[in-house]
Amino acid sequence: MEVIKSDSLEFLQKQKDFENDIIFADPPYALGSEVVIREDGKVDYAKASDFMNKWEMPTGKFWEKWFKEAFRTLKHGGYLLMYGMDRQTLLFKYYASLAGFKEQQSIYWYYISNFPKASDLSKMIDKNAGAEREQGEPSQNARPNALKENNLYEAGTVGKDFNETKPSTDLAKKYDGYKYSISPLKQTCETIMVFHKPNKTGSVLHDTLAMENGDTTITCSALNIDGNRVGTEKRTQFSGKGTNGDVYNEYPQNNAHYEEVDGRYPSQTFIDSQVAEKLDLQNQNEEGCSKILHKCDYEQIDFDLFIYEPKVDSSERNKGLDEFEDKIKHWHDMENANKNQDNPKNYLGGKITHQIVKNPHPTLKPIDLNAKILKLFKTPNEQRICYPFAGSGSEILGGLKADFQNWTACEINQEYVDIANARIKHYKENEYVQLDLFEKEWAWKQ
Repeated sequence: MEVIKSDSLEFLQKQKDFENDIIFADPPYALGSEVVIREDGKVDYAKASDFMNKWEMPTGKFWEKWFKEAFRTLKHGGYLLMYGMDRQTLLFKYYASLAGFKEQQSIYWYYISNFPKASDLSKMIDKNAGAEREQGEPSQNARPNALKENNLYEAGTVGKDFNETKPSTDLAKKYDGYKYSISPLKQTCETIMVFHKPNKTGSVLHDTLAMENGDTTITCSALNIDGNRVGTEKRTQFSGKGTNGDVYNEYPQNNAHYEEVDGRYPSQTFIDSQVAEKLDLQNQNEEGCSKILHKCDYEQIDFDLFIYEPKVDSSERNKGLDEFEDKIKHWHDMENANKNQDNPKNYLGGKITHQIVKNPHPTLKPIDLNAKILKLFKTPNEQRICYPFAGSGSEILGGLKADFQNWTACEINQEYVDIANARIKHYKENEYVQLDLFEKEWAWKQ
């Protein structure tokens, strides 16, 4: 099995009815597009575009056909999992519902390392008036580690809020600090939409029984909850009586007795560990905010409420690609993109922000995040999973880690097809080994 070069709609059209148990998609988000309602009442983009100029953006007509094909190829009870950004999900949800899917509880991935993309109203007012702005003092929002912030800014990780210019005109002064765009706030969350193809019998129970009796058009649609509990651990316990005669339970560190404690049910939230660190910095109490917000105490035992998963690092991005040429990966800023319409490369602080990488795909998702999501949908049966927007292969690698060995995938960009297949080959040869000839589970090498 390997990723093939193909348009995703044409790819789905060639697949049989009831062929897939799961479709896992990370499509273009169309962040540079405005979602509108057409005269015929259907949802579309005012002008389908991607602000990074990386892809040709599909229109509403494309997505109407795409969701119909996705629905057709899924078994009864199958799931369509789809990455998206909150402000752009209306179009996907509309056409999924139109095709017959039922929207389920979404999954959310929170992270820290991102920066706001907005235009500064005060600067635009001065620019419109032809007024030159003076270099100002560091803003009141400046952090003590300004050098580190500047390095992050140059790398495209954070917005630059500590070296502002001063408004020139009275009107610019009035609106100093006001910003506007479709996403003026720091983006800290991505949505994984979950769409379910209705059960054949109307019941998960009776569908499962029919499937076990040989109906190949059905898949089990129950989620593996106990197999994905969060924070399972072993804790020692000591029981005794206090000086007042009350019975108490303690968990001393040095004790031969222990009990295994089940973790919490998995939540719909995956969260970057940096979020907890930032919360702790904002709290002056001895116990950090993260322990309050991300832990639940029950009989003196801590359980993780959220599932921690950081963003992709350079090692994961480039692993298995030693033979590939170095490429430049650019970061983009909406405010400066508006100022440089004639230049496809956007500028920050007068410099092109970039990183030298083997894998230049701009929207990589973490392999572990994909694996943890897919493990929730893993059943005891063999399942076929389809990746219609394979990109550079991260979803497939997550699927392999979650033991989805039967898969099919396509990607329209030949460069990413080659990268994806190289990454998959490397991970198969180096990153996991089968535990037993008679076992289906795989162990990921640490």
